[in-house]
Amino acid sequence: MGFKAHFRKAQALATLGKVEDALREFLYCVSLDGKNKRARSEAEQLLLSFFSTSVLGDCQEHYPDILMLLAPHPRLKEHVKSMATEGTSHNLPKLSQENSELPRCSIQEEAAARGDCNSLMNPAKVKGDGRQGNMKDQEGEEEKGDAASPEVASSKTGKCQEKKRKHCQIEPRDPEVPNKASKSDPPADPGARPALSVPLASFDASDLECSLCMRLFYEPVTTPCGHTFCLKCLERCLDHNAKCPLCKDGLSQCLASRQYSKNVIMEELIAKFLPEELKERRRLYEEEMAELSNLNKNVPIFVCTMAYPTVPCPLHIFEPCYRLMIRRCIETGTRQFGMCLGDPIKGFAEYGCILEIRNVQVFADGRSVVDSIGKRRFKVLHQGQRDGYNTADIEYIEDQKVQGEDCAELMGLHNCVYEQASSWFHSLKSSLKNRILNHFGPMPEKDVDPQINPNGPAWCWWTLAVLPLEGRAQLPFLAMKSLKDRLNGIRRVLAFISRNQN
Repeated sequence: MGFKAHFRKAQALATLGKVEDALREFLYCVSLDGKNKRARSEAEQLLLSFFSTSVLGDCQEHYPDILMLLAPHPRLKEHVKSMATEGTSHNLPKLSQENSELPRCSIQEEAAARGDCNSLMNPAKVKGDGRQGNMKDQEGEEEKGDAASPEVASSKTGKCQEKKRKHCQIEPRDPEVPNKASKSDPPADPGARPALSVPLASFDASDLECSLCMRLFYEPVTTPCGHTFCLKCLERCLDHNAKCPLCKDGLSQCLASRQYSKNVIMEELIAKFLPEELKERRRLYEEEMAELSNLNKNVPIFVCTMAYPTVPCPLHIFEPCYRLMIRRCIETGTRQFGMCLGDPIKGFAEYGCILEIRNVQVFADGRSVVDSIGKRRFKVLHQGQRDGYNTADIEYIEDQKVQGEDCAELMGLHNCVYEQASSWFHSLKSSLKNRILNHFGPMPEKDVDPQINPNGPAWCWWTLAVLPLEGRAQLPFLAMKSLKDRLNGIRRVLAFISRNQN
């Protein structure tokens, strides 16, 4: 409710004679707008009426309840205590030690929860003799306030919201629930953090659900605008739009810095009052991570270009689905995903290469440059999709090894084609060679045993990557399981290119 709603409710309760409820509503009004003189005046009058002889003479048992209402406001509470202490001539009850042990919170915490309650009420205006200020001036100020334009009211609301944003992680405390300490409890350590004093019955799992995934908060973070979400849910929303999902406030700074405000209080509340629900939520998260970590089923597939084992493959990531895919590969710890060529009929090619992420550079607008390198070849068994990007069930393929005379023949072919590829590369223009070296690095050395690597010699893949071939012409080399066939194919391509150059 806003200020006017609390104020009208307080007036109605005062008319019905429900003084305690009316005082509570007036205190809420002063908390929302500390400069409103009429609300302050009404609250002062009710406080004075509580300590007058006519009221407390019959309602002494309500005195602790008054202090309970004032517990979030230390300054006003101390002033009320002093009035009670000085009221012995009016037969006012003394404060007992038990009544003084009421819940307290700092002014800064209450300011965060209510919107700056430091100016709740000036204690100097609460006089013991019951005299009030000039009511005409106060009524005039109130009339001016009521006649203010909507722009002024919206500016006040904006200031209140801004103060709440700065302390969005502080949960408001219920003034009606006292924190009664047991006499048998050991003395509290002054250096320790205060324990949470929220009744267990007031907590429900549905009250602590993320508004995006509709599940219990897991790794809750709070935005500068004061809204709390699961970290993974917020990151997915920022992949599409750098604004708060609820209020549409700009979150470009969070996206640029990649630093989110972890809500420690929310985590402690969930861990203390909803341990079983948190255990179940953690189990579901771990199952999701285990499923995403599987590199045989539902492997994420980046449909883009050709990739080869041992060859670097830098990528520019800007689409939301691939931002999510790369982030999940890093979170699971595998740091691997598949790369396939696009296919107009099947969606993507039947063969591809697993890439491993070596480094990720993220820009302020959410784009990123991924430095990856080829690892293993695979064949697609079944295609699928997950959260906007492609997935596939795959099986890995390796070269078939040969022995005896076939091995000696393979060794001779290997040396011959390596010399042919090296001669072709050194015959290129200096500008073209420099571009190739900057992108793919130098040509790998010839292996002593060409069959030592299950994917074949590294220089073969480097040569295929730099040869001026279209992707569809390169794809058959990736699917070959015979190193001899791959070497013969490279030799024919090099011979064709050399004839065209001459």
